[in-house]
Order: sequence, then structure tokens, then C-alpha cells
Amino acid sequence: MNNKELLLGSEITVRCLEEQGIKHVFSFPGGVVIPLFDAFYRLDHDITEIGPCHEQNGVHAADGYARTSDTVGVAITTSGPGATNAITGIANAYLDSVPLVVITGQVASPLLGKDSFQEIDITSVTMQITKHNYLVTNVEDLADTIREAFVIAQSGRPGPVVIDIPKDIFLAKTEYQKMFIPKLRQIYPDIKESKILEAVTAINKAQRPMIYAGGGVLKSKAQVELLAFAEKSGIPVANSLMGLGGIPRDHELSMGMVGMHGFQETNLAVINSDLLIAIGARFSDRVTGNCDAFVRNKTIIHIDVDPTEFAKNIPAEIQIQGNIKDVLPLLTKDIEEKTYPEWYKRIKEWVIPCAEKGDYHPKNILNTINAAYPEAFVVTEVGQHQMWVGQYWNVKRPAQFITSGGLGTMGYGLGASIGVKLANPDADVLLVAGDGSFRMNCQELITVSKYKIPLKIFLFDNESLGMVRQWQKLFSDKRYAQTDIVQCTDYIMLAAASGIPGYKVTNMEELNQTLEAIKDQPGPLLVHVKISNEEGVYPIVPAGCAIDEIYYE
Repeated sequence: MNNKELLLGSEITVRCLEEQGIKHVFSFPGGVVIPLFDAFYRLDHDITEIGPCHEQNGVHAADGYARTSDTVGVAITTSGPGATNAITGIANAYLDSVPLVVITGQVASPLLGKDSFQEIDITSVTMQITKHNYLVTNVEDLADTIREAFVIAQSGRPGPVVIDIPKDIFLAKTEYQKMFIPKLRQIYPDIKESKILEAVTAINKAQRPMIYAGGGVLKSKAQVELLAFAEKSGIPVANSLMGLGGIPRDHELSMGMVGMHGFQETNLAVINSDLLIAIGARFSDRVTGNCDAFVRNKTIIHIDVDPTEFAKNIPAEIQIQGNIKDVLPLLTKDIEEKTYPEWYKRIKEWVIPCAEKGDYHPKNILNTINAAYPEAFVVTEVGQHQMWVGQYWNVKRPAQFITSGGLGTMGYGLGASIGVKLANPDADVLLVAGDGSFRMNCQELITVSKYKIPLKIFLFDNESLGMVRQWQKLFSDKRYAQTDIVQCTDYIMLAAASGIPGYKVTNMEELNQTLEAIKDQPGPLLVHVKISNEEGVYPIVPAGCAIDEIYYE
């Protein structure tokens, strides 16, 4: 039976998104995408369009949606400035390996290359920050291009794909035949048995082993396999910022973050280990510090699905390419069941208790919020508050902690938290923001209010760009150039302008009262948490130093 339909390119785009099971798209209209928005308006479908105030935040919302669901995030922009506004969001997703399909409208094909109104060659612009991108030049290729884009976005190491569609392609007609899209079957390279044997031998003879687990553990959904491997081997686990949640933070083998803001015992355990097993991690400079010091006196095993990561930053004697979820059981099967009492004792001796600075301190504030919402998704902006959450939050599961790791995008959090909540409507979603980052995207309070998205926003306000100010304090002799942002903005009134209630907190008693007051509040809200600009993130390793060169306040 022939079930082909003659459809416009715009209609085919909607139908292909339906094929993929897409339920939400984050879209901002413009001249060249009018036909696509018209198709969404006219056709029967169950896709909900969410309109952000700015395209960057729409892509961030798609990013948060993808990170906390089994779905590719989808964003739609118009041409020119609409597409360029999306670039930061695309780059953010690329560096954090988030599967997105970003559809950008383009000027009509006859106008390409003529500096036409709102024309930008977005495929060239995004070449370095996408897994792949397309300019569709024939409507007959449109459906297959969209289908292929979704496969690429999800395959192997995930990432963003851009599809640029000229206006005339949206308006052209061709035959469309609906396809059933089965769940993507990932194809991974065969795991070399000789490499597994090498790794097992190295693990069994190690005396001071450490696991360094990154975001790849979460991407491959290998948290169960990581825990089984760690428990049988008895090896402590340090995480990158993006790897938090790969092992429950309260597990006895979990040591939290390693690197620039890692605790002393974690950094010293990693740098003094005789075997480091890197799993789904890219050896970021924020983790390694001085590379020569990082690799000293140790064997390194590197496990990753992406072979381009091998020896990119740090050389590894044993490299295992493959899906982490498949590699770890092979190692677990053959390694010896061990514990390392002397190694554990040495690590414990490196622990320095956090200096108490009174009750009203970011650690206590976050611990109190965490206790009130232990199962919530926690999304952050970028800065001191982000590192405090990384240090202190009891992250129990993958994708519970959502942040911008690779790009460090101030302004990421509010858009991302919208996507997280829409993907997880029955869960509590908290945004922990700093005032500097919040100023970059606070217009999305309008979006939160418009769609009645029940976010709980905790705005840490120290009237400064806190992380930069901290560096200026430590390394620029307290020359606070342009980092103090004292101004006459009342954030509670700002939220109220969008119909969002606000609460002000200046001490622990007010925090506890506020948490009790908002416990059963169904809609969005903002809690304005005033803190001192003298609060810092400690410990800290200065950039370029060895990770055992640790500064305290």
C-alpha cells in the first residue's frame, strides 16, 4: 500500500520530529521560518512549542532537556542573528557532549552568498562546535537529512547537529512517507582482549590505585557498572565536575571532585596514586593542573568511547576504546577482590576539616537546601556557587546535577532548568544561581511565568562576579577591576514583575523559615540569598600549578 503524501518541506520537518518521538521544541520565530511555525500551527501533532526570550536560552533549555531524558533536545531559530544567538548554546552542548538537533532557518536559496538580509553562513560558523551540520539544498533530501541528524547526535559520543534549511525548501513540495524509527542501536568498536588483560594485570598489582570518573560514565549509563567495579576492586573514586553522580556521593569509596577545587585528600590521592584509571574523562586542565606533575610515578589506564581523547592532554600506557558500560564488566570479572587499608589510612590522614566560619556560610546554606530537597535535580549557573554545589551537594544519581562544564557558560542555568523541568514534570527542579550569571539570562523569568514552570530558584547574591573577584584577591593584589556589581536592582521585585513570588534570606533562621514556607508551593519562586563577597571557594589550586599545590583562605 502506498501511504506517501505530498507535503511542504515545513510539514515534512514537523512530521520527522514526530517520527523521533519529540514532545517539546524550543523555538523562536523569524521571517524565514514563518512557514515552519505555520506548519506547527496548522498540523495535528503532540509537540509542544516553548518560546524563550532569547535563542541562546532556548538551546540551553534543549540541552537541559536532553541531559535529563532519553531524548535528543531540539531547538529552532530563524536565520542570521537568530542562528548566531544560538552559537553559545551549541558550543556549550558540544563541549559537554549533549545530543541536540538545532534547526536554523536560512534565506531563500537564490539569495545565498549575496549578503542578503539576515543571511549568515551558519554551517561554516558552527563547523568547529558541531558533530555535523547540513545545508539542505533539495526538499527531496529533507526527511532523510533530519533522520540522519538524529542518529549522529546520539551515536557514540553524543553532540549537537545543525540543520540549516532555506525558506524555499520549507515552501517546496515533495512526497513524504512516514517511517517507524526504532530505538537507536549503538554500534561500538570491538574491545581488544589484550588491552583488558593489560589493564587487569596493572590493577591487580597496584598498591595505591585511584579511579578518575568523568562525564562519559553518565553518558554511557554505566553507573551500576562503575559501582560494581569500584566495590570489587576496592579502589576509591574521584570525579570530574561532569562526572558527579556516577557514584553516589555518600558511598564510602566516593571522594568527590578532583582538581582546581577538589578537596585536599582527593587531589593528593590522585597525584600520589601509582595507578590511575580514567573512565570517560578527558583530563581537563581544571582537573590535571600541571600535566608533568599530574602523571608522575604512575601508570594510567584510559577508557573512552572516543579515541581522539587518547593522549590529547595526558599520555596513557593502556588505552581501551569502547563503550564504558561494556568495558567495565570485562574488567570487573577478572580483577582480584581487594581492599587497601594502608592506602585508605593515608588518604584519611590528608583530610583537612573545613574551617567553620559561622552558621550562615555557603556550605551550611547548601547542605540545608539539599536536606530539604534530597532527590531534586539541581541546576547551576557558573561561578563560585557552581563549585560550592560541586563540593557539597550529595549527588546520588546520574543527571541529578546539571551544569556547564567544558565551556563554563554564565547564563546557562535558567534556560537549562526550564528544559530539565519540562523533561521531568513530576520532579523538583532547583536552580542555584549567582547574581553575575543570573543577570545574563534573567529575562527568562518571563518564560518561566508564561508557561507556569514550577522552578525553585535560589539566587546567591554577593554583589560581585565572585569567582573572578576571588582570583583578583589572591593573584592581583586585590585589584577588583569591574567585578563589583553593586546596583539598585531588587531581584525580588524583578521576579514579581513576571508574577513570581520572592523571599529574602540573610541568615539561617530565615532560610529554614523560607524552606518551610515554600515546601508545598506549586508555582515558580525565587529565594534571594544574600551572602558576603568575601566568601571564597576553597581549597583552590592556581591555574597551571600541580594539584597538590593547594591554597586555603
